[in-house]
Parts: sequence; C-alpha cells; structure tokens
Amino acid sequence: MKNKNNKISLDSILGNSRILTVISLLIAFGIWVWVAIDKSPEIQTVITNVPVAINLENSIPQQLGLQIFGESEFTVDVTVTGKKYILSSLSADDIHVEANTNYVDSAGKKTLQLKISPSNNSNAFDIVSVSSTYIEIFFDTYKEIELPLNGDIKTNLDAIVPTGCIMGDAVFSKNTVKISGPTTEINRITGVYATVNVNEVLEKTTTFDPEIKLITNDGSNLEYSKMSIDESEITMTVPVLKIVTLPAIVEFKNAPSYFIENPLSYSVYPSTVKVAVPVDSIETTKHFVVDTIDFSDISNSKNTFNVDVESINSFKIVDESLKRFTICVNASEFDAKAISVPVGNIVLKNNRNDFNVSLKDNKDIIVTVVGTSSDLEKITADNISVIIDTADKQITNDTNTITANVTVVGSNNCWAFGKYDIKIKTTSNQ
Repeated sequence: MKNKNNKISLDSILGNSRILTVISLLIAFGIWVWVAIDKSPEIQTVITNVPVAINLENSIPQQLGLQIFGESEFTVDVTVTGKKYILSSLSADDIHVEANTNYVDSAGKKTLQLKISPSNNSNAFDIVSVSSTYIEIFFDTYKEIELPLNGDIKTNLDAIVPTGCIMGDAVFSKNTVKISGPTTEINRITGVYATVNVNEVLEKTTTFDPEIKLITNDGSNLEYSKMSIDESEITMTVPVLKIVTLPAIVEFKNAPSYFIENPLSYSVYPSTVKVAVPVDSIETTKHFVVDTIDFSDISNSKNTFNVDVESINSFKIVDESLKRFTICVNASEFDAKAISVPVGNIVLKNNRNDFNVSLKDNKDIIVTVVGTSSDLEKITADNISVIIDTADKQITNDTNTITANVTVVGSNNCWAFGKYDIKIKTTSNQ
C-alpha cells in the first residue's frame, strides 16, 4: 500500500506543470551560480581612495617623543585582479595599507614605505600595483612659547596723523601670543607682529583688526606652527595724540578736611609742560598732574620733592630734555608739636588666621603733629590714632616691622607728620 502511495505522489508531481516549472528554475539557477563562480572570467580593477594607516602606538617615533605635524591623512589607489564576481563587491575596506614607521628616529620630513595586503589575509584577489609606494610625513617634538606682540603700521601716506599731532604707541587687546608647533620651527621664530595698513589720515584714536605674522630668523615661512588664539580676538588701537601745553599741578591725599577746600601753597618747576593728549580728551584735559603728595610727608617748613619724569604714568611728555619736576610745598606758617602716645592707645588689628600678633616693645611713641599754634594747644594723646593693621602684610614668624597708620582725630586742620614703624611679635598658628 505504501509503495502505491509513493508512486501516486511522484506521478502527481510529474504531471503538475507548475511544480515542474519551479524545479526547472531552481536547476537553472544552480547551474548559473556554478558557472558564475567556477567559470567567471579574471578581471582587473582599481580600488580608489584606500586610506593609509599610520599607527604610532608603541612605535619608535612615539618613544622618542616625536609627533606628526602637517598632513597625516593619506589615500592611495590599488589595482587588483580576481574573479569578476568577487571584485564587483570589493571596497577600500577589503584592502589594508599601512605606513612603516620603524626607521623614524629623528625630527624632519621622512619617507615612509607602504605595505599593502588584503584585509583579513584574504586570498580571493591579487594586488597588482599601487598608485604610490610611499608617503612623506614631517615628524618633530612639540614645543610651545609665548612672545610679546609688536605693532607694524604700513602706509603710503606722507603722514598718518594731522599736523600738530603725533601717533602714540600701539595698544593691543592681548599683549602676548602663544605659539605651538614642531620644535625645529618654533626655534626659528624671532617675533610676532600685528600688521595694519593705514590708507587715510587718522583724525582720532582708531582700532584695527590686524594681520598677525610670525617672523623667522631667516625670513622663510613656517608650515606647521600655529597660534593658539583666534586672530580675530586681537585688536590694535593706534592712539592719535595732540600736542598741547598744560599747567603742572600737584594733588594731595590724606589731607585734613580744611585743606580740601583750602589747599596748601605750592609751586612746580617747570610750571607748564608740553604733552601729547588723546584727541578725544582735549576738551576735558585742563592740567597735568605731576605727583600726589601725602600730608604725612609735609613738615612745618618749605618741603621740596623731586619727581623723575620716568615715574609719571599719565600723558606722554613731548619735551625729551625734561628729566624731572621740582615741587615746593610751603607749610612754614604752621607750628609742630611732639606728643607722646601711650602704648595702651595703640590699636593692633589682626584678622589673620595664620599668625598670633602682639606688640614687641611696651613703650610710648612720639608723634609729630603739624598745625597752627592755637590748634595744637588743643591736641592731646587722645587725639592721636595709631593703628597697626597686619591684613595683606607680608609677615614671617618671630619679629616684623609694620608702618602704623597715624592720624589726628577731632581736628580738621592738623595732621601727623612722618612715618612710624612699630615692631610686632608674630607666632605661627600652623
């Protein structure tokens, strides 16, 4: 019975045209696949843009501290042969190209030989040729320096500023520039310049966006060094200054209230000075401040102070022959009185956590007070404030000397003359 059923089933299949069609197609496909694989023709093709691997991990260059500067990504074109059905799906990922760094033992431009092989050690195709068998790479150690910025103004004009004006020193938004790159290049850099081109007369102080240039000792260009800031962040301000003559004056500090409205008599030699003032400030600039004198430096006599021009940080003095100012403050109309201040009246301020502080000497100090004779009669030791403040002072363990702040209280026209240094004992808390 079983054989009969099998016969009927086979007969039914052979008699079914649809089934026979499917079987025929499967057989035909199998024959096509066999022919395509076994009888496929050998062809040659080019795989383009195959990346070159440069592996520095644990390499000789890395151990010598050498890095790659400049171009570090390379590709090559590889010609291969093989069965058509294999090459039709071949890509750059199926080919491995690696640069040999074993012979890089010093800084400079090095030629690295390329090793080409199928990825995963495949032997399904053969490599015939490559567009280049080597690459060139620059190796060096890394270095970083910081250099001051210099101004460089270029123009074809006869004069950059109007008659009666001068050009001040350029002012930069950043005074220094950090530069990094290969050591051999960094060592050739001699300066950094901010260059601007001025094509019209500057009537007032003007700010430019300069071109930043690195200057080398031999004038050649740098290929790999870079500034570590955005050049657009640097501005260059060119001051335009007008030459004017101003009266020379003196200002005072720590003055008793009476002398704020009634300044002491003084003279300055020379009494006028020729200076260069920013054009924008001409209307508001009425005088030239030579010095600020502390009342504690003024005795009851004719006081003379000499001020070197180089120490004045205000407007630029045009007269190069002028080296110093002489100031005479006349306080000879006043008297002086020596007052003994008990040590108990001395106030010691110590807001520090690092030292314990105390007075070293338990003795009175003698303070000289200047004023009119009638006012001085009213001044006693209780009117003298002596404060020693150790905040923000550089002190060490053991003995230190601090200048006390000495003032006259309860009087609007008397002041303490002189400097009073007081010794303190210090003990570290740490």
